[in-house]
Amino acid sequence: MQKKKKFKKMIFLIIPLLIIYYVITGYFIKEIYYYNSNQSMMKNIVYIVIIACALFIILFTIWSLICIKKNKLKNYLFFIILIILVCSIEYFATYNLNKISNSISKVTDKYTNYSTSLIAMKDSNIKDINDLKKKKIGIISDTNDTEGYVIASEIVKEENIDKKYLVKYDNYLDMLSDLFDDKISGMFVSSSYADVFSNEEGYEKLDSLVTEVKVKTKKIRKTVKTSTKSFTEPFTLLVVGVDSDTASLKKSNSFNGDTLMLMTFNPNTLNTTILSIPRDTRVPIACTPKKSKNKINASPIYGIDCVEDTITNFTGIKIDYWVKVNFQGVVDLVNAVGGIDVDVPYAFCEQDSKRRFGKNTIFVEKGMQTLNGEQALAFARNRHTWPQYCPKKYSKYVSNDFIRGQNQQTIINAIANKLKSVRKLSEIYDILDVLGDNIDTNIDKDTMVTGFDTLEKIISKSKNINSDDFIGTQKLYLSGYDNKINGIYYFEYYKQSLKEVTNAMKVNLEIKKPKMDKEFSFSINSPYESTPIGKGTYSY
Repeated sequence: MQKKKKFKKMIFLIIPLLIIYYVITGYFIKEIYYYNSNQSMMKNIVYIVIIACALFIILFTIWSLICIKKNKLKNYLFFIILIILVCSIEYFATYNLNKISNSISKVTDKYTNYSTSLIAMKDSNIKDINDLKKKKIGIISDTNDTEGYVIASEIVKEENIDKKYLVKYDNYLDMLSDLFDDKISGMFVSSSYADVFSNEEGYEKLDSLVTEVKVKTKKIRKTVKTSTKSFTEPFTLLVVGVDSDTASLKKSNSFNGDTLMLMTFNPNTLNTTILSIPRDTRVPIACTPKKSKNKINASPIYGIDCVEDTITNFTGIKIDYWVKVNFQGVVDLVNAVGGIDVDVPYAFCEQDSKRRFGKNTIFVEKGMQTLNGEQALAFARNRHTWPQYCPKKYSKYVSNDFIRGQNQQTIINAIANKLKSVRKLSEIYDILDVLGDNIDTNIDKDTMVTGFDTLEKIISKSKNINSDDFIGTQKLYLSGYDNKINGIYYFEYYKQSLKEVTNAMKVNLEIKKPKMDKEFSFSINSPYESTPIGKGTYSY
């Protein structure tokens, strides 16, 4: 009787355990199968794991039936311990795979927030939307502009604003200028206007000069262009650095585009090219009605597609993927990887991540050192000396937009070198958490996952290579000259320089075959330093 009672107890314990095991194993197989790429390494691992799990299920079921039939209590106990152990391992693996998958989903979110504000000057005594009902209001003329026209038109309809008072503009800067000159009483603009216009002279503190009369936000599925390229073939990547005070890139589609870098990467040669495009470069803005020439950093207010088309039109290089990176996230990312090693060319001081000097001033010494997050961001931002805030020691250098571009390339290389040494799960989660809010991209989740083989290839090849050189980097340089039109500064690029730069990109993308230099000379008395492609003396 005692044996029968124990037998029944064991049956009631074993059956729920088997059910739990089947459920956990099912979820485990589902998660591991998702990471199955078309690449040989991942494919083999996934198939082996799935087959092993299936065999384990069959063996466990057969064994449990045998144990129950023979009524062997010792086998029951061993069986229970073993199944609990296996369930724990599978649950741990499933939990972590799911967490990584969810973090990647956050980065590759298919939806974004579009937010439109109706603004007026603070000194105009306009308090609410009723004060604007019979006054001129500026609106962008491009009917495809989600924030400047589509949502703005919805506000017009909802608030019963008479359309005869709407004044259409081809660009936001002209509209903003008319608002300041009292030619219009209000204007529709992206809610991130403070960041968008922070680099424009006279509008650095725009948020303190205007008031928001109405704000409307909508979560809309992204309509950005995607690419069919995989990470196993040469591809292009546009990196857009957004110097924003907001915590998340997902709050608005418009941004200031403080930094633009066009990169190519060849997974076969592990070679990359990087071109920093000066933000004052004068080019035709692709999405404006007349495609009129303006500073390239005028394009981000119309959205990432406008930036992509503008750069493609003037370089002739098709962009496969883009990544928007919030500068605020650089601080957390660098701290998450334990700092980055950088040879700083000059001692300087800079604002902190919240644009504060005084007791919050960031000081960086000259020479090789490990930079923390705030120091790395300061190095990436620095393009002015600040004698009014910094001691003489930290103001004795020359910097500008071009030098800042080179500094930012150095930061990217340093972060890449540090990322390859990340091994702990806690570090991976910290990095993914940082990326979630501070990165926006058109790289879909499946493409990102199938890039694991490329990442494994890079890490494998880098094991016995100096960490500074594990990825070959060609720094490109767009040469040009200064120009002023109607008192506004522009950077005019040399077509010869652009041709050399784009040719190097096409070679790395395997679109063109490289031409070998047959002559080479150097002096034994001076160290060899490579000149960035595109940097030289040009006539046109």
